[in-house]
Amino acid sequence: MLNILNVATSGLAASQVQVENVMNNIANENTPGYKKRVVELTESQHSDSRITGRGVTIGETTRVVNTYIYDNLTTQKSKNSQYTELSTMLSDIESIFHETEDSGFSADLNRYFQSVENLRSSPNNEIYKNDLRSNGSAIVDDLKTLYGDIENSETASLNKVSDDLTALNASLQDIGGVNKILTDSPVVSNDLLDKRDGLEQDISKYIDLDIDRRNDYELKITGLTAVRFDNNVHKLTLANNTIAQKDVYANDTNPLSSSLVDVATWKNAGDKVTYKLNNTTSVSVEYGTYLQDANGANVDLDGDGTADTVDKNNIVKALVYKINNTTGLASNITAYNGDYALDKDGNKILTSDPSHPDYDASNIYKDRYLVIESGVAGDVGKFDGRIIVEDADNSSAAVNLEKNSIESVKGTDDVHLEIFDQKLNIKDGSLRPLLDNLNSTSYDNLFIKYKEQLDNIAKAISDMSGSYIENTDGSYVSGTKAVDVDSNRSKRVDIGLFSGSTVSTLKFNDGIVGGLTQSKLDYLSTLQSSNSIDFDGSGSNLTSFSKYNQSLRIAISNDKETTDFKKTTQESVTNALQTSYDKLTKVNKDEELINLVKFQAAYRANAKLITIVDEMLNTLLGIKR
Repeated sequence: MLNILNVATSGLAASQVQVENVMNNIANENTPGYKKRVVELTESQHSDSRITGRGVTIGETTRVVNTYIYDNLTTQKSKNSQYTELSTMLSDIESIFHETEDSGFSADLNRYFQSVENLRSSPNNEIYKNDLRSNGSAIVDDLKTLYGDIENSETASLNKVSDDLTALNASLQDIGGVNKILTDSPVVSNDLLDKRDGLEQDISKYIDLDIDRRNDYELKITGLTAVRFDNNVHKLTLANNTIAQKDVYANDTNPLSSSLVDVATWKNAGDKVTYKLNNTTSVSVEYGTYLQDANGANVDLDGDGTADTVDKNNIVKALVYKINNTTGLASNITAYNGDYALDKDGNKILTSDPSHPDYDASNIYKDRYLVIESGVAGDVGKFDGRIIVEDADNSSAAVNLEKNSIESVKGTDDVHLEIFDQKLNIKDGSLRPLLDNLNSTSYDNLFIKYKEQLDNIAKAISDMSGSYIENTDGSYVSGTKAVDVDSNRSKRVDIGLFSGSTVSTLKFNDGIVGGLTQSKLDYLSTLQSSNSIDFDGSGSNLTSFSKYNQSLRIAISNDKETTDFKKTTQESVTNALQTSYDKLTKVNKDEELINLVKFQAAYRANAKLITIVDEMLNTLLGIKR
């Protein structure tokens, strides 16, 4: 009978704890991050096989969680944040390119071509000339504004990455602090576990993560450990590895002087090789002439103490000297006779230096091959270089030399996150689109794509308004690159209304307007209707100015629409998982009230049992008396 009393007493205590737990759940129904608690009850151990039961033992109060659903939910939230961030970025870009019927680049482009047509009808009309000057300048301003606004978006993205990285690292530190308290505490705190879950969710908004709870706690980001145990927290850092653009023409086994210059035709006085930078500044070296230094003295190209005339054996050295000593070129690029090497400290070693791996002691002044490198590393230092080889009497077509696409290097900005100098290859989270659109090596960089298309427009305007050749049938050969190598280049007509090869170098030369002749205006008027303009250099995507500009705006809208579709789909997946997880872990007041009634009934039943046992004991004691 006393055992029965013990059973009832343990049941009474268990019911009381259950009721208190229910009340705690109801009280914390709206507490952020709170997960429903349950009290673990187990049957008390038997002390003897003849005893059927000893009551109930109260165990720990634990949280209701599902690790599988939780980890999947975290992953889906990272994906959702990625598309949300990208959608916001594309909304900003879309607003940059917003146009109305009377304003925007398309309208200004039409007004420019109309002003050309107006001036063509009356070449001496000063009003039409001023109108052309105004509209030509407006085109340049529009392109620079669009380009600058995209660069402002890049700057804003970089600032956001910095802010998000600060918040992310703070959350990692907080997780380390929570882990330390959990490790030091003899009893696991459910509140701290809830807090750690909340910190993990905060981090998942920025970046994808993987958590191992099997033994000691370990949080990994893209496979690299960020938090381990309670005292091993690794800080994420932002890195930007910039590489300067480097154009390489030929190589040692295929040198410029023998393979890219037609020695059979390039041998007479006046034959020349021209290097043009950004379609604005150019230098030429002529066969049989001397180069002169700043003091007017002839230059010694082979180092033997005697000045040399330019020929097929020293053309590279001649170009290198001319480029590196010409204002407007030397401040932007540097030319080398063969590629340099780097010492252990990162210093450049020229091919004429004995420490260079390709040093040739027998002839350190020989021609190697031409290398031209930007003076500014990264995408901002990109440039457009052209080399044209032509003979003086036009007996053969000029050659537009192409750089070695394999050995040449594109200027890039590799912006990424690191842990202990190890690059993080981010898959999801809001940081991914931000970094993708800052990293010029990323295939997902939309900012670079849009800027390159604007550069293509600027380049085409400059090229096609720069010069032309009129054929006997009245058709035209348009564009600087084309006319430079045309067999009829002796008939080339230079206009120079625009110059430059990128948006940043594009310039409208309004001083040219006053000298535009009827024939030049006739040519310029054909550009609006031309449908055979090669904007991207592929030779296959020929179109007009208006259609190419329209394709850019359509591409931006398509990118936005595609991203929004992915965002909507991802939100549905995330919300479905969140609903399932909430049903399992969140407090359901109706369910808790049912539990409250159940546990109260159990409490009353156990109290009743104690009362009955008490009455039985009193009866027995009364019989004895």
